[in-house]
Amino acid sequence: MDQRAAQKAFPSVYSRIIARELRLQERDLPRLLLATGLPTSILMPGDESLLTDMQMVQVLANAKQIEKAPELGLRLGRHLQPSTFGAIGYLAMSSPNLLKALEALRDFLPLRISIAHLGLDRDGDWLRCVVNIDLDAPEEYIRILIECLVLMIQAVIESVLGRPMFEGEFSFGFPQPDYSDLYAKYLHSPVHFSQRDSGLRIPAGLLHTENASGDAESYERARDMCHQLLSEAPASTLSMADRVRRLMLSQLSGSMNEDEVASALFVGKRTLARRLAREGSSYRAIREELLSQLAARHLRESDASVEAIAALLGYYDAANFRRAFRRWYGVAPTAYRAAAGSESG
Repeated sequence: MDQRAAQKAFPSVYSRIIARELRLQERDLPRLLLATGLPTSILMPGDESLLTDMQMVQVLANAKQIEKAPELGLRLGRHLQPSTFGAIGYLAMSSPNLLKALEALRDFLPLRISIAHLGLDRDGDWLRCVVNIDLDAPEEYIRILIECLVLMIQAVIESVLGRPMFEGEFSFGFPQPDYSDLYAKYLHSPVHFSQRDSGLRIPAGLLHTENASGDAESYERARDMCHQLLSEAPASTLSMADRVRRLMLSQLSGSMNEDEVASALFVGKRTLARRLAREGSSYRAIREELLSQLAARHLRESDASVEAIAALLGYYDAANFRRAFRRWYGVAPTAYRAAAGSESG
């Protein structure tokens, strides 16, 4: 196994989900872990071991041998509820609205599954959610993982909406499989195959749907926890987007341009852009994301003037900051602060 593969990690809970879906008995557990070098104790409740990506692929291969079900990815994906994603799932489910829940997955998903990346891209009246799997493995296992992640995203969306989502569109970059008629049993919106990427499109009108289970205090606490996990994660396990976020969070926001970020990460500007694009992100998107979060926090938690906050975030003209803030949140900074104050009061 190469060094790159050994650095990737999957929490053992996902192997337990496979074992439960296959209805394995204790005597069958060694078959699921054949050729992985893993003890059956990782399948016991409470175990928090981490599997390398190649060990996880071997577990999937063993599962397909135990039960020759081509739709295994769909069957496993239905079990990936937000609760299986630890602090990240908690953050998503305490988010104030659907957009913030999806941004939580985008920002922190690689902390849970380091090979998985979610890109968000506004496309007119739609939001595109693009799933990328950074794994050198046979296509059938990539397909299983993509199916699992798409179902997980659907679970988060529908938990926020409080109902099935029928008005979206699912796309998959692989050809239509033989079991394609089963997709309608698991996915609640139309499905298209042989597309340029895998993921789903959501009507933009749904993005600001309020989350009935959202809680501002829980959201901030979970977000702080995820940022702490991000700061503690070994650099080798982070995506390029995660590395850029961590680097920019360590500086005064707005103080690093794209060239400086690329230089600090020992790559050229074009290489940085290419790797971020592969993960469904960009320098500009990450910078805007961080600036919007910090701007909102300063308005909520400090008495600094709008002009002072603008300067702190690197805006030379407060008018430009006001325009950017309205684009992010749909209201002026003063209105946002007033609303936040009335809610806390």
